[in-house]
Amino acid sequence: MSRVVITGAAGALGKSVVSRFLAGGARILAVDANEGGLAELAQLAPSETLAVRRVDLANSEAVTRLFDEVEGASGIPSAIVHLVGGFRWARFADLSDRDWSYLITLNLETTFRIFREAARRFERAKAGSLVAVSAPAAYEGAVGVGAYAGCKAAMLRMIESLARELAPSGGRANSVLPGTMDTPANRASMPDADPGAWARTEDVAEAIWFLTTPEARAINGAAVRVPGPTLP
Repeated sequence: MSRVVITGAAGALGKSVVSRFLAGGARILAVDANEGGLAELAQLAPSETLAVRRVDLANSEAVTRLFDEVEGASGIPSAIVHLVGGFRWARFADLSDRDWSYLITLNLETTFRIFREAARRFERAKAGSLVAVSAPAAYEGAVGVGAYAGCKAAMLRMIESLARELAPSGGRANSVLPGTMDTPANRASMPDADPGAWARTEDVAEAIWFLTTPEARAINGAAVRVPGPTLP
């Protein structure tokens, strides 16, 4: 049975990812800052199959302690899925320090700490697969998303470097770039849009799951787009 750590697990995409890995027979530790969301998530499976944990992923000590506990209890995870991220729309002239800090903390501070632990653990295990979620904005900074796009572009460069560092010891690192996803939050914020053109969270979860399987062993350092049925 594979052992998987999923961060950002209580969100809309996180729930789909957890469900897909449960269907694949994985033993999961679901991590999030949302206690209510974790409590709801915990109802999906027995605790011996799906454990939940509230962790501040921007805190180095907390992240290291989390992985030490996981390794001590069940060994080094075979896969790590990092879903944590955040969005703010603002032109540079209007971008506040608070919004900048929010974007950096959720998109990069957490990513750095998860990637560092993945490197440490996977190199020792001589195996392991990490998948992180970036965004199409990583390739094009449109009006109002410059700071967000910069964070997501940085994630891709981090993935590429991590993939090269892990490859000699048998580890892999890839990213998935979903288009606009069909989530309750997106439907509420864009009531006039057609959600039928958006990516389903289940389809994004399927791509993430595949990248952690042995069938994807030749894929390393990739950025896999999942735009949904209508290409942008």
